[in-house]
Amino acid sequence: MTTASGDFSPALGAGFGSAKTKLFWLAQLLRVLSGSYAAWVLVRIVQWWTDSERVVKNMGQFLVRDLSGLPASARLLAMALDLGAWLLLLAAVVCCWKSLRYLLKEHSFSHPMARLLTWAGWLGALCQGLTLMIRPLQTYLMTAHLSATEQVFKWAFYPHDLLGIMLCGLILCFAYLITWAVDIAEENRGFV
Repeated sequence: MTTASGDFSPALGAGFGSAKTKLFWLAQLLRVLSGSYAAWVLVRIVQWWTDSERVVKNMGQFLVRDLSGLPASARLLAMALDLGAWLLLLAAVVCCWKSLRYLLKEHSFSHPMARLLTWAGWLGALCQGLTLMIRPLQTYLMTAHLSATEQVFKWAFYPHDLLGIMLCGLILCFAYLITWAVDIAEENRGFV
């Protein structure tokens, strides 16, 4: 592995024991997983909202309402809300990719890397927050065609919501720790 030239890719035949090699492969895995996750979420959103029979059946059971008269426009508007939240997820993934690129190019922590990681954490948190806020609106859209007494604003909070919030908090924690470490390193360099 040549570190002086800035090439962080593992050299052919090099062992997998060094920390830099492990970091390289971990960073690449995280990039692939985050990109795959964003694609998977997009596919699931589109599959769910475009399957009218499944939406009518499952949302009807969840809301305890007969949604057989649900207009397609309500489903598509609910899907648009989810896609808006997904755009925030995509932006967070792009920031993660770019921050890992800085780490792989510079072989150390830096302010640009920490800044991008901070953006990733906040964009992920905004995505999670928006997802939580649009759920009651989506339930209303599903029941808007019913009489006023049958319409529902129903909010739900799931275990994976808490996991998403914790992950965003962890990303932000690491971003702020990296910023702090870079500041300390720069201060120490000034004494030498």
